[in-house]
Amino acid sequence: MPKDPDIKSSSKPSKSVKPKPAKKTAKTSLQAKAKQLSFKDKLNKFGIKKKQNKKTIVMVGVGALVALLVTVSVFGVLIYRYKSSNRAVKIASKVVPYPVASVNGNWFWNTVTYNQYLFELASIQKFYTSQGQDLNSQEGKQKLSQLKNDIIIQLENNLIIEQQARKYGIKVTNKEITDQYNELVKNAGGVEKVKTTLDKLYGWTIDDFKEKIKQSVLQKKLAEKILADESLNAPAKAQAEDLKKQIDGGADFAELAKKFSTDGSASNGGDLGLISKGQTVPEFEAAAFGLQEGQVSGVVKTQYGYHIIKSTKKEGDQVRVSHILIKGADIDSWLKDQRAKAKIVQYFKP
Repeated sequence: MPKDPDIKSSSKPSKSVKPKPAKKTAKTSLQAKAKQLSFKDKLNKFGIKKKQNKKTIVMVGVGALVALLVTVSVFGVLIYRYKSSNRAVKIASKVVPYPVASVNGNWFWNTVTYNQYLFELASIQKFYTSQGQDLNSQEGKQKLSQLKNDIIIQLENNLIIEQQARKYGIKVTNKEITDQYNELVKNAGGVEKVKTTLDKLYGWTIDDFKEKIKQSVLQKKLAEKILADESLNAPAKAQAEDLKKQIDGGADFAELAKKFSTDGSASNGGDLGLISKGQTVPEFEAAAFGLQEGQVSGVVKTQYGYHIIKSTKKEGDQVRVSHILIKGADIDSWLKDQRAKAKIVQYFKP
């Protein structure tokens, strides 16, 4: 089809027209600068405010710290200078561990705290009061003064026991505490009776009582460990073996018992009289009932130490025996030795 000569085709694309940028005027420049200055002012003000807030927080923090230190110091004076035990001091001592003494540590760790001391003191006072003793009398005050010192010594000993138990790897389980508690409750006649008795005599709760059980079980387990420690018992064992040799060589049993035995029967030449089965610990019983009349045993170890046993007479199911006891490393002598070795610093004088 022929093209219409009147229609002109254009192959060139149309160009888009760009808007001309507006000319900057003095007015628009001033507005832009004003906006920039306004934003900077806001930033500066924000920075100043932030610094002021930080300064306020620091000042409040410092003020609170100073107030805390003053409060701690005031209660410290009441405790260490005036030996106070009023209600406010009791509350403060539960929050701040004011040290009474340290054992192999310093004032911050391995310490007996004032809170612990007050707890034991209140228990002792309640017990003696419940027994009708007047601790406000002249005699009572002297008694209380001694008891206060005894409390601190006992708490120090508890720390020594706890430290040594850790060295031996000794632990007390919740089951052991519960079993012991249940046995005591059973023998006492029930939980309510135990609660009443504890509160009346000591002011203790069941939880307080269980904590005492824990300490008792820990000490018992440590005592068993000490008894089994051959290195600690070597001197006692050697002495017992030497005495046995002397007896075998013809030495008089009764005379050796009087001279060397650490048992109360020593003054009687070691004579225990007639004993029945079940009266003594199993190791002693087995040795005593296994002897013939006049026969002397070898060295027998029990929880009390080292025994040499002599059978003097048999009467039916009973046997009369004498013995020589050389005490081994018992918990009391061991604890005394540990106290002598320990670094004990007392900060509070009752």
